[in-house]
Amino acid sequence: MIKRIIFDEDNTLITWEEKYNYKVNEALDELEIKYTKQEAEKVLEAFNNYENDNLMFNIDKMHTFINEYTKKTYPKEIVTKVLEKWGTCVPQKLDPEIIETLKYLNQKYELVILTDWFKKPQLNRLKLLKIDKYFKKIYSAEHTKRKPYKEAFLQAIENLNPSECVMVGDSQDRDIKGAINAKIKPIWLNPKEIKTDINCIQIKKIEELKNIL
Repeated sequence: MIKRIIFDEDNTLITWEEKYNYKVNEALDELEIKYTKQEAEKVLEAFNNYENDNLMFNIDKMHTFINEYTKKTYPKEIVTKVLEKWGTCVPQKLDPEIIETLKYLNQKYELVILTDWFKKPQLNRLKLLKIDKYFKKIYSAEHTKRKPYKEAFLQAIENLNPSECVMVGDSQDRDIKGAINAKIKPIWLNPKEIKTDINCIQIKKIEELKNIL
């Protein structure tokens, strides 16, 4: 019997857009740090590479990594300011069908978020879209290894059995393969209908969950 649905956030519930990358420039401006276009791009590149190279997220380690990667001496505030900026990145309006689906599922199951990012900015994005009320808790990569590692999923199921949980996400490698490794039933949000040899439920839109769960 399913008791908890674990949702990925980015590109599952909230679309991430390339324009959000310019929040790095806004952060540098607000901190009154002079920079060139290439230097701003290098900072963004450092953030992305930290995510690729590290299994857990830590502000101090991220700050050290960014300075080593860019060969600059940015203040620690560069990290907190960029996180703050990214925590405001949401579409002007969320698809009403997603909201209705969350409302429907929340009446039947516990809903939680499992993100590969920091908790605070992800929670703020949910609040801006007024959907935070549907989720009992957010599990981030600040205390355990991030997806697709088993530890990430184990924190999200807490004291439940894996068979009592479902993982919904858009990433085949992180969300779906990770869930399978943790023995959690996955539902893959696959709008582009990418071919796979993985045997799992696939949906093109979140609202299809109402017919499945």
